[in-house]
Amino acid sequence: MSIRRWIETLALAACTSLAQADPCHDALARFDYPAAQALADARLAAWPADFSARLCAARAAYETGHFEQALAYLRSAEAGQRQGEARTYAYNWLTVTLNRLGRGAEALAYGQAALAWARREPNRQNLATALHNLAGLRYAHGDAATALALYRESIPLNPDLSERSASLNNVGLILQAAGDTASAERWLLDAIALNRASGHYHHLGKHLLNLANLYRQTGRFDEAQALLDEGAALIDRAQDRYWQAVAARYRGWLARDRRDWAEAGRWLAQAARAYDAAGATADGDAAREELGRL
Repeated sequence: MSIRRWIETLALAACTSLAQADPCHDALARFDYPAAQALADARLAAWPADFSARLCAARAAYETGHFEQALAYLRSAEAGQRQGEARTYAYNWLTVTLNRLGRGAEALAYGQAALAWARREPNRQNLATALHNLAGLRYAHGDAATALALYRESIPLNPDLSERSASLNNVGLILQAAGDTASAERWLLDAIALNRASGHYHHLGKHLLNLANLYRQTGRFDEAQALLDEGAALIDRAQDRYWQAVAARYRGWLARDRRDWAEAGRWLAQAARAYDAAGATADGDAAREELGRL
């Protein structure tokens, strides 16, 4: 079971020109994805070519696990041929969405382009996000050293604390995969502390789930169960279908390690269905393979 699938990619904060006086992006910042989708839909009904509304709709779809829908909005935005920081922002979004859909080569091409453009522009947010996203893709290709270097470059640059927490989380996951569970725990706890202090409940839910999985791996089953329960409730609050699948899969792994085969099978089957519903079919196939090995 490769931890590379759990590295969190993101394109969270809008560039300044998109986010100013924009109720839709304000709703995204509150993690109120239904409100953001409704505002984007209303804007697009009146102005179908509105670039900012298309990107806001894409984000609302992505964050709730509707990846094909997110990609459709992004393609329509890309067709508008925006330049400068808006283009880089859109490329960051295309990177993460294509990656979730299992289209790694396309994701890497957009990720590299986003970083190349971001290094020429003054927007620190776009640069930090591009560094973060390319780090995850490099790790997926087996280059942990480059991934860690990119994350460490991104973290101090990033003005968005929720996004910074995702970089902290991902460094922890890489260290976990390398067998350094003590250091991994510290990085994950730092991400969680930042989320708790800032009220970023969606990211908090994800990072609690990842720490739960670390505790499962190290035999701390009761602590893992408590964190799974807390994290899954926050993911349900965000209505994030992809991370609902991750939560179910983690629960399946914990039940398996406790030798509760029926419970493990129930959770892994649920995870596979949820991944498929989100469009993450490779993850769904992996969950089904794990189910078959019980």
